[in-house]
Amino acid sequence: MLEYIFRGLLNGSVYALLALPMTLFFTTAATVDFAIGAYALIAAAVATAIPGPQGIVAGLAAALAASGVMAVIFVLLKRTSKEGIRVALASFGLSLALSSIVLIVWGTKPFARQTFTTVFEFGALRVNPQGLINVAVAVGLVGLTWLVIQRTQLGRMMRAAAVNAPGAELAAIPVIGVQCGSLLAGGLLGGIAGLLILHSSGMDFTASLGLTFIGFAAAIIFGIQSPVRCLAGGLAIGVIEALSAGYTTGMVTSMVPSLFMLIVLLSGQLGASRYSGDRP
Repeated sequence: MLEYIFRGLLNGSVYALLALPMTLFFTTAATVDFAIGAYALIAAAVATAIPGPQGIVAGLAAALAASGVMAVIFVLLKRTSKEGIRVALASFGLSLALSSIVLIVWGTKPFARQTFTTVFEFGALRVNPQGLINVAVAVGLVGLTWLVIQRTQLGRMMRAAAVNAPGAELAAIPVIGVQCGSLLAGGLLGGIAGLLILHSSGMDFTASLGLTFIGFAAAIIFGIQSPVRCLAGGLAIGVIEALSAGYTTGMVTSMVPSLFMLIVLLSGQLGASRYSGDRP
């Protein structure tokens, strides 16, 4: 059981990276970007096609470009409507389009890279060094995101943009620019998560939707307004998923993120106290 929990924590750290973009965009625009899984997928696909460090750079650039497309869509939608649900639905459509592009260009072959051939042994536990790298990257980025949101002027601008956009604009805050910036940052974070998954368990063209569901579930289980809670949510889902994989069937394991989302949504906690004390 200890081994399952440990492996779940390693996987959950990557899930937290998928949840972080949800928090960033929700903090600035009061809606979510459902193309996170597609950013991870396109980064992994491009990185697989180009060998060496250049592949990593190209993968991150592809994820940024994809989020840039979403930013353009967001701006166009904001000109015609203030409803956040339209942005969320548009991002879901972009996710399907990116998955189709990956299927057309790369086919059905899985994307995977093995960086390390040795493992660390801690008693009965055998740990791939890549898992420890995943944890270090995830914790570092979660901490950095929390500092930006809670302790910087940019973070106050981000919160103000979501709470009171007209008031923020009167206070000389470039609301649209801040919101588009959070989308681009989300694309970069999604790309990093995709590269970590690529070097860990790998993925294929069908992974986009599943990764988005995992990221959304991790973001909302303890509260979407905090990066630290995203980390806790990702770790929780990772542990439950690992335990279900060890003691139940694969069908139950695949249902874990969806069950988490259903429970949280039915509890009515998603919209409770989203913001506290935010002022332009």
